[in-house]
Amino acid sequence: MPAIGRMNTLTVSRITSAGTYLDGGQLGDIFLNARQSPQNCSVGDALEVFVLHDNDGSLIASLQHPELLCNEVGLLRVSAITTVGAFLDWGLNKELLLPHSEQLGTVREGQAVLVMVYTDLRGRLVATMRLDKHIADSLHNLPDNAKQQLNSGDRVSIHVANKTELGYKCVVNHCVWGLLYDSELNKPLRRGDRLSGWIQRVRPDQRLDLTLNKPARERAPDIAELILRQLDANDGFLALGDKSPPEAIKRIFGVSKKAFKQGLSRLYKERKIIISDRGITLNKGK
Repeated sequence: MPAIGRMNTLTVSRITSAGTYLDGGQLGDIFLNARQSPQNCSVGDALEVFVLHDNDGSLIASLQHPELLCNEVGLLRVSAITTVGAFLDWGLNKELLLPHSEQLGTVREGQAVLVMVYTDLRGRLVATMRLDKHIADSLHNLPDNAKQQLNSGDRVSIHVANKTELGYKCVVNHCVWGLLYDSELNKPLRRGDRLSGWIQRVRPDQRLDLTLNKPARERAPDIAELILRQLDANDGFLALGDKSPPEAIKRIFGVSKKAFKQGLSRLYKERKIIISDRGITLNKGK
């Protein structure tokens, strides 16, 4: 069954002068306006479409891909202010409603606001600035399939929300709050900034501490690969080792001596290199 507020691959069931009808299974036919219907489209063709409700409550499809899908968080710009709320530009012809009841503070036309897209009680896609109602405060409140992607050292998407005394409260993977400490940063952040980061640790209370620095366990394999490439390019030998000066390592590999030694350690344990006083040699038997 098609998921409302998500991209779906649906089959063309019939074509009329008004537009194309897509097979929505138990939801019935879903209409795609003629202006968006592809030329040379035939019954039986599969189309990737975004499914949403029209103003009259009927389901419609769009070939446009919105900036945010249902249950995703991000910055959207206010295109208009009306009596029912603000309308947001999210990449579709049909703009997204941010009701007055879901706003925080004064919202102005042209302003970029941090919102989540969700379905209201009537099944309509709307936006909210009240993220606390939808974002879990710890892993305790998440389903098991979401928890499996949120372990110490895992790479995650981060949306900056609020400044706190310790740092920044951030939305992690669109579903749970995490804390990015000031000590992890070299410049201030702004609400709505989108970053790529890592889970530094999962605290005993199942709350998340975040970092923008790649964990050592991810850095070492990258550096190890660089070392192997340099060895291949130099007939299997490099006059470098764990006793080499940091400047020489930085010049060739662009990394610190500590990171270089981590890469060496991994390759040595895997028996891919031989380390001697002269340097490192590729173990061609491995």
